Amino acid sequence: MSYLSRREGRYHYRRRYPQAVADLLGKSEFRKALGTADRVDALKLARQVSVEFDRICDEALSPAATATNGTVGVEAPRVDPGAVLRGLQAVVERVTLRAVEDMHPATKRVTKDWQTELDWQQRAYTLAAQGMPPPGMEAIHPLEAMAAVRAIEAVQSGSPLAVGDDMPEPVRVQGEHPRALQADSRTAAQFKVALDDYCDRVSPGRVSIMRKLCDNVLRWPSTPAQQVQRIMAYAEGKLVAGGKASSVHTQAAGLITILRELPGWEGISLPKQGAVARAVRAGGALQKNARDPMPLAVVEKVQAALDARGDAVDAAAMRLLVRYGVRPLELLSEGPAALAMREDILGDGELVFQAGLSGAKNAASRRDLPVAADDVPLFKLVLSGFGVGSAAERGRQRVTRLSRAVHTALLKIPGITGQVSLYSARHTAADLLRAAGATDAEVGGILGHTQAGNKHTGVYGGTAPLTRQRELLAGVRELLDKPKNLPAG
Repeated sequence: MSYLSRREGRYHYRRRYPQAVADLLGKSEFRKALGTADRVDALKLARQVSVEFDRICDEALSPAATATNGTVGVEAPRVDPGAVLRGLQAVVERVTLRAVEDMHPATKRVTKDWQTELDWQQRAYTLAAQGMPPPGMEAIHPLEAMAAVRAIEAVQSGSPLAVGDDMPEPVRVQGEHPRALQADSRTAAQFKVALDDYCDRVSPGRVSIMRKLCDNVLRWPSTPAQQVQRIMAYAEGKLVAGGKASSVHTQAAGLITILRELPGWEGISLPKQGAVARAVRAGGALQKNARDPMPLAVVEKVQAALDARGDAVDAAAMRLLVRYGVRPLELLSEGPAALAMREDILGDGELVFQAGLSGAKNAASRRDLPVAADDVPLFKLVLSGFGVGSAAERGRQRVTRLSRAVHTALLKIPGITGQVSLYSARHTAADLLRAAGATDAEVGGILGHTQAGNKHTGVYGGTAPLTRQRELLAGVRELLDKPKNLPAG
């Protein structure tokens, strides 16, 4: 049995887990996108994926699967209790000396003052004492972390611990009973399945970033509350070190998105209270206004500058980005195959650009955009200029080249305010769609944003007529063709 299924012209591997494995993983079946439309290739890949399926089942049923405490598939290291006890006083002395040193004005710190520095250290050791060490503190034993917390508290009170003082009581999560911490716990094996499902739907570049981030931040087994604390500790460390709030928000929100793939964890979210939580959420608000739409008069100036450069491919690409609102990477990662005939449910055929085949952020970005007859030569020119090499690498190179050309053109236009760049063409297209009468849902459908509503309904159909999309995109063209008042210069 091949376990192949076909969706949107491409093959997927789908196979039910044995009941014992399904009970452990919390999922009834294994799914993996094979990334090919050729059945012969899909059959070859299916045999390789079958090996991966068997390995997941073996790991899930192995006793080590429930004893992990670190990155996926890594068994927790054994600890020498005697060594931990013998080293407790050394931990107290080391932390106390560090705290006293941090209080001196001449001491170099990562935070602005010694109080903030001690508070940051105390929170980090508290998390380690709870079994949730922040990145870089994985090797510390919870008992050592408890001793470190007590040492810092003693320094803050003005009475540093003396040699031989009693060790502290275990630090517990406020408001939670110890047994409650395990009620909604998930294992490394369960998370691996969820992470693989997520990675099947996003770009290779995103896969690499998020796998590394998960390895650095998340620990298993764990409850949702513990993982949220780890994420916030990581976010705090990045912010204290000078990281951009927008970048930290992207990383934290990405981790939450993946954790929601776990059965029963759909409601996990970032906290709203606290200084760190507010800073992270503010980073998300900054992203919303990170780029402004490019005014139509500026669009015309930039287009004229690109035409004057003599690079017909870049000039054509700019026109299409404004007219269709696609992401630059979605257009510039594709070859001629992305321009194809589509037959709808009524039997009518039309030429479409298949956006999101290679450069999509996720599977929901994939969509068919009806191509106006006048734009067919432009699409053919841009898509035929793809060149050789992998889609991802060539796409990034072409986006970089066009972005630099647009930036050069923008520098020569006086009076531009705000954050305007190549990506602003997409924002301009969104505003033009609204001006043409599109609802937010219609704008999102054309731009390739995940649709709200019932996720099950969203996977049905796919061959409805594109009449409304064609009308709205024609409206965008009409607005672009209207005379503009160009800025001087």
